[in-house]
Amino acid sequence: MILIYCPEENPRVTWTLDLVFKQQLGIDYRLTTFPDEVIQSDGPRLNYSFREIPGIPFIEASGILFERDIRDQSAKLIPGRQWENLPTIFPYAKSENTLLFDIFSAIFYFVSRYEEYLPFEPDEHQRFRSTESLAFHLGIIEKPIVNLWIIGFKKLLKTWFGNSLTFEEPEYQFIPTIDIDNAWAFAHKGLWRTIGGLWRDRRNMEARNFRFQVLRDNQPDPYNTYQLINKFHSEAPVHPIWFFLVASHGRFDKNISSHNFHFQDLIRRIAVDNQIGLHPSYAANSSPSLISLEAERLGSIIGHPVTRSRQHYLRIHLPDTYRALSHLGMKEDYSMGFADCTGFRAGIAHPFRFFDLEENKITDLMVHPFQVMDTSLHQYMKLDPDQAIEKIRTIVHEVKNVNGTFISLWHNESLSEWKDWRGWSEVYRQLLAIAKP
Repeated sequence: MILIYCPEENPRVTWTLDLVFKQQLGIDYRLTTFPDEVIQSDGPRLNYSFREIPGIPFIEASGILFERDIRDQSAKLIPGRQWENLPTIFPYAKSENTLLFDIFSAIFYFVSRYEEYLPFEPDEHQRFRSTESLAFHLGIIEKPIVNLWIIGFKKLLKTWFGNSLTFEEPEYQFIPTIDIDNAWAFAHKGLWRTIGGLWRDRRNMEARNFRFQVLRDNQPDPYNTYQLINKFHSEAPVHPIWFFLVASHGRFDKNISSHNFHFQDLIRRIAVDNQIGLHPSYAANSSPSLISLEAERLGSIIGHPVTRSRQHYLRIHLPDTYRALSHLGMKEDYSMGFADCTGFRAGIAHPFRFFDLEENKITDLMVHPFQVMDTSLHQYMKLDPDQAIEKIRTIVHEVKNVNGTFISLWHNESLSEWKDWRGWSEVYRQLLAIAKP
């Protein structure tokens, strides 16, 4: 137990200290707003305020944890001196017994996704670009900077308090996830979508003939990679979380109808041995009622409520998306990652509770950040299979180094060995081998 003096107890302070001490360091703490109490205490104690208290380890507060609004923090984000060979923000310089920066404010800024509440230039799908992030500009987008800061802070606590604190190390975990945006390339699409596909292939006889072969069951559907996926996972062995798109057909929502017997059967068969989550549609991002409808559809197929989600196209708009999911009873979301690159969007390699900055409220929604996605590697970063495997190896090493949780995002079509995905089934097989605990 460590006693922490802080001039104010509020949700921002509580959320941040819970994340650092309870979730990451495995030690309990008690907060006091009375300086005399911390002065008179004999045990481990810490002063997080604006003024030093003689003889007590001091972390000078920047003030962001005591604010109520959301404001430009640029003046406090100027990188300070290196600490533990790591860049710092919210810098200051005091006595030898202090950090070089307000570590609590820095962690809060990264993990709460403070920067995503401020104006930014979105991509064509209204997503937060990696190049808009502070991590990108600091050159640490592929480093779990929050975890690394906390590891350095742990060393400092040991220097201050010796063996009077006992820490509990987190354990490395691996969670593979699969998104089913399009269960089959040609099969079970229905009459009108099949006719439309044939019309699009009218000048490409090879593609048209291949489509006919699949429809006549003379060739396997290229996106029907479920047997291969199960084989890879049984060899690992791991049980992935599967996210199904059950939206009505639209420009960006092209899966099989949720009323289709074959699609329902596929979902039920996968649900026997695996966890199932909702893949809310592209359109649902701005419509809580549509998310609710799609959750009911999937729940009726698997026979129980859906409590996990990942946004289609990773479309997160904070706080609206997570607030809607929380109000609808979702317990976990797996959308926190960049579409255009690998890395750590929230700077952390562990799940965390969503903090609603607009309402200054701690929520029950657990956010599970992922670090690697197949389309990021192939379509955005333009890596070939060998380069992708090396990039995966690098990211997994970073996660294992901090005993974090590595989460991968893959799609059934990227294992098809069809068109641009030739050679990529081996990438996934290697990923499972590299990422295993």
